[in-house]
Amino acid sequence: MPRSPKHLSLSFGLLWGSACQPGAEPAKDTDGHTPVLLSMSDISVLYPLPATSEDPNHLRASDDGAYGTLFPRELFLQIPTFPATTDETLVLRLLRVVSLRFDACGGTPDDCRPEVRLVMQPIAEDGRAADSALHLFYAIDDFDAAVAALRELRALEPETAVDAPLDVHPSLVAQGVGGAYGAALREVVLGLTGEDRLRRVTFFLRAPSTTPNWFMGGFEVEEGVMTTLDIEGVADSIQQVLLTETGTTFAYDVNPPGASPEDGRAFFSTEAMAAATDAERQATMASYLRVDNPAVYVPDQLSCVGCHLSTVVTTAAERDYGLQASDFPDDAYTSTARDLQLRGGAGANATSLRGFGWFDFDAMISRRTVNETAHTLDKIEADYPDVR
Repeated sequence: MPRSPKHLSLSFGLLWGSACQPGAEPAKDTDGHTPVLLSMSDISVLYPLPATSEDPNHLRASDDGAYGTLFPRELFLQIPTFPATTDETLVLRLLRVVSLRFDACGGTPDDCRPEVRLVMQPIAEDGRAADSALHLFYAIDDFDAAVAALRELRALEPETAVDAPLDVHPSLVAQGVGGAYGAALREVVLGLTGEDRLRRVTFFLRAPSTTPNWFMGGFEVEEGVMTTLDIEGVADSIQQVLLTETGTTFAYDVNPPGASPEDGRAFFSTEAMAAATDAERQATMASYLRVDNPAVYVPDQLSCVGCHLSTVVTTAAERDYGLQASDFPDDAYTSTARDLQLRGGAGANATSLRGFGWFDFDAMISRRTVNETAHTLDKIEADYPDVR
């Protein structure tokens, strides 16, 4: 696949507490009420894959929420396509919600907008997830009510420990997506979403190519009109990544590379890592740790590629050069309240750049997703406490 975005078939610029609750018993307040605490998996939900694309329990683009269809066909048709189709192509009828996230402060620190974000991937007949995705952002007017609803769901998910690391949702695995918790979560999500609340769409497209080749882009949405987003830190509105790899090496060709606000180019390949000095590797590791630190940057302050590459390249730097996040206390995100263990295969698979979803049949959770979830959960418990 040639590098130029003109080979996309559309011509435009592109971006990208209940009694059954496990874990430590929270302290009662002065009125004797025991606050219901949320887990990381309550605000960032990774669904198990369905056994087949015909499974009726996973949300679809055509489902109707309280504010309209989740993602109408007329908007879907504005997503770019390629001249050829493969098993990785976005197909509207196959799109299913594979993950979702609640955020108390989407946007920028100066423009804080509560939102719920849905990630949709095409699901094949055998349940395999295609390596392309849509990320749909919906504004929430009453985040207090949304948090209260999530706390009510705790009574339906005894399998999910409040202090567990982020993973495929334990209660959805144990009960099935159509079980009590999954059905109630579905109603909460549909009550908050629909095209009238859709404010942003980003996409991650696997191109038809003999080697892994991705395009990342997106739109702002206002009154049903989608306007192309510009990528932070690059002189373009599209980023493309091509991968060359063997069993032990990788090389990401990023166009444009995006050297601002953080320059991670020294980790774009195992060859570049090897050629760098110790000081250059330490500086680049610190750079990616800042990219993964939600206390330093919100997503709108970063380019697409930095977040998608970070988990793979920092895992390689740790493995090959002994660079540990704990050695960079001024840069790495830490938490005393949350378990930041990385679950899934995101660090070990250079062919997958998924942030919070599935690659074939393997769960993928990026370091940035874990850190953002912990950071958001702290904000929810501080700003939206369970007081009655």
